[in-house]
Amino acid sequence: MHLHNQYGYGQLFCFSGYDGETSRDDDFVAMMMGEPITLRFHFDKTVTLKIPVGEKAVFNAVTGDILDGEDFFIAFLDKNTIVGKSPVKPLFLSEGDNRPLQEGNTAKIRTNFAYFFLTTEERAGAYYFTFSYRVRNTKVLSQEELDNLKSKRISYFEKLPKCKDERYEQLYYKCLSVNKENIYSAEGEILCRWTTPDRVPHRFMWIWDSVFHAMAFTQYDLDMAKDCIRSVLSTQEEDGFLSHMMGPYGGFSNVTQPQVLAWGAWTIYQKDGDKAFLKEVVSGIAKFLRWTMKNRDKNGNGLLEWFTEPNYTECKCGESGLDNSPRFDFAMDMDAVDFSTYLCNDAKYLALIYEALGDSQNAAYFKGVYEGVKEKINALLWREEDGLYYDRTFDGKLTGVATPASFLPMFAGLCSQEQADRMVKVLLDEKRFWTALPVPTMPKDSSYYEKDMWRGCSWLNINYFLILGLRKYGYIELANELRERTLNAVWKWYKKTGCIFEFYDADDEICPFYLSRKGPQPEVPDYREHIHAITDYNWSACFIELLINEIYT
Repeated sequence: MHLHNQYGYGQLFCFSGYDGETSRDDDFVAMMMGEPITLRFHFDKTVTLKIPVGEKAVFNAVTGDILDGEDFFIAFLDKNTIVGKSPVKPLFLSEGDNRPLQEGNTAKIRTNFAYFFLTTEERAGAYYFTFSYRVRNTKVLSQEELDNLKSKRISYFEKLPKCKDERYEQLYYKCLSVNKENIYSAEGEILCRWTTPDRVPHRFMWIWDSVFHAMAFTQYDLDMAKDCIRSVLSTQEEDGFLSHMMGPYGGFSNVTQPQVLAWGAWTIYQKDGDKAFLKEVVSGIAKFLRWTMKNRDKNGNGLLEWFTEPNYTECKCGESGLDNSPRFDFAMDMDAVDFSTYLCNDAKYLALIYEALGDSQNAAYFKGVYEGVKEKINALLWREEDGLYYDRTFDGKLTGVATPASFLPMFAGLCSQEQADRMVKVLLDEKRFWTALPVPTMPKDSSYYEKDMWRGCSWLNINYFLILGLRKYGYIELANELRERTLNAVWKWYKKTGCIFEFYDADDEICPFYLSRKGPQPEVPDYREHIHAITDYNWSACFIELLINEIYT
């Protein structure tokens, strides 16, 4: 087993809800800064724990909760405490005024929002330390206790499925670490463990992110996969509405997100045949689909429209998950090809769930939804001369704005073989979609194309959907090529930075740190100035794992 061992800016360091209690509102989460080992905590004023081991430090393992080297070890003990050993004395740094008070070998530091305690003991030429937040924990662990903690943290990975493609072994274990670090424990209104896209800066729970996380956990921890689905449904309103963003104490939005919950639940069921789990979640998923059909079909034609915010420049359609896509630059309602496709796909899986539970009436109803929406998508959203699907404005005109959503009916198996063949020809156009790292979220020949998030960058969830679609229609070699191009690009930037990114350059030329994200980045990446492509991004890690092990569900 070769664990990830590259220290670098942007990686997260925190205590996982897999190992014990966490607290979303008092989130003691660090981001690694460029100089080893510099851990910055993003409170209103930043606080930094610095262990200046130097640029030549050799790391054996860099996970979300341990940093292990030849003569140092740093780890999270619990949600408020970091412990470790170093050849140099650890330092506490903070922005603004703070009042340090030395109490024996403990430095008590008061900031304007919390107390911190740094206790250091020198033993046999090394510094053993404990760094705690809000809770006075000044117990410094012995070498034996640190060794036991390291063994416990590493044993987590030893028990997981092995990497099936040895070329990407370190990347694979990095992804498993990202999955783990982005788990929260039960808290507030969320009564089971739950996941977040990234504990800096997002920290909330999202609908489709949670399902994507479940898809990865299905491969090695079915209980955690089920919790990903349960946690979302635990926040559901009585009428079936699910907020696209939610937290244990609120933070809910008034928009929703793509319907993928039935797909996720069915994927889990395929692993263990747990009908009790299906029975637990089926009602909530059905209510959610009924809510979307009732509330996102203004013109009553059976196709769904995203809720958009045309005056919100940076995020015109957060509901779609494609925040700043040029599809939404037009201030008008549109029947959305992707929203309708997600509905179709989830209705199909919901029908299968009801069949498994012996409920023929509801199975027939949702199978009817699938067939009806499928027919409408093909009748109203397909443009024969282009060989693509498009969004449709309420006056009956197709927008002609091509994006990966134009290929998405392949993912759900909604098109004919002839239509799939037409779409593949468009997909393979190197001037449009078949870039160095396919598939850009806008074609390169579009006047709307930019290297900015959903305006032209490549996303791993989209690539995974298209790989599934290509495989459905017999394009196995092409699907494999898309897999290879995707993994090669991810591997390239992983080796340079140690990070898993939210999105990537479709030309595979620019490091994701320097891509625009709702605007240009500063010369030196800094979350406090502008959020760059998110690092240690959970759904990217999930799809990388699935692609490395060639899991197509």
